Amino acid sequence: MKFPLWRQYAMRPLMLRLTPATIATFLGTVGLLASAVGAVGYAVGTKNTEPVKHSVVSQQSTVSTTQPEQQLQAVNQRVAEMQAQLLRLDALTQQMAQSAHVPVQEFTIDPKGAKGGPLLEEMSVLGEDNIDLRLQELSTLIAQKEAQIKALDRILSQKKWQSNLNYLANLPVRQGAITSTYGYRTDPFTGRTAFHAGMDFSGAEGEDIYAVAAGIVSFAGQKSGYGNVIEVTHGDGYITRYAHAQRLAAKEGDMVAKDQVIAYMGSTGRSTGTHLHYEVLVNGKQIDPMTYVSMALKRD
Repeated sequence: MKFPLWRQYAMRPLMLRLTPATIATFLGTVGLLASAVGAVGYAVGTKNTEPVKHSVVSQQSTVSTTQPEQQLQAVNQRVAEMQAQLLRLDALTQQMAQSAHVPVQEFTIDPKGAKGGPLLEEMSVLGEDNIDLRLQELSTLIAQKEAQIKALDRILSQKKWQSNLNYLANLPVRQGAITSTYGYRTDPFTGRTAFHAGMDFSGAEGEDIYAVAAGIVSFAGQKSGYGNVIEVTHGDGYITRYAHAQRLAAKEGDMVAKDQVIAYMGSTGRSTGTHLHYEVLVNGKQIDPMTYVSMALKRD
């Protein structure tokens, strides 16, 4: 194959003979140049795109870390607000309990309950079970405190126009006889003289037992010797106790009204038969219930 080559300052072309070997060498050289150019372009392109990729990854990382932190901050603030509200309610409850002469410990926060806050730094995301349980726990405690405040307010309102004597002057049963009074007697089990700290009323199995006055159920359950027993706190240090019940109709923490059925007569505990054992306590000490029962009998 022949190609014309022009000599500089010459008027006629110089013919160059190209053999197959010369053509192969030429094409190989062109290929190497193309590869070199491609390699340079790839290096330049890679160098230019690396900062872009790094920027995108950095932005994604910032978003992924900021969102949980904001959620935890919101939860932390909510828990703090609820705890502050609970402390305010507890302080108000104690003040009202003292005014009503109700034992303060019956209306304070359980030491095993809400105290302090969860370690939110150890929590990763909003919605974990421990966070939900904590918020539910605080909500429950706040609701209980609000119910106790309402109950104490009702007690204080009623006691403004009722003296303690008239307040408890009522009968815990509607029929039956008084089978045992307050004081020393012959114990029905041992036959020896023993002190009896209440009054016994006979009756039929399942007969209604009534709260003699409004108050808050401060105990409902079983006690040694008493069997199924319910206690109602009335304020000013007064508590009435109803024992040997077949079953109870109110639970601890309930607000009960005067003449509300709170239990049913039975023979649980240390008992020889179906009856109600009734006690009146002032500042934790039993007194003679006959003072109040006799006033109720005179009125009837």
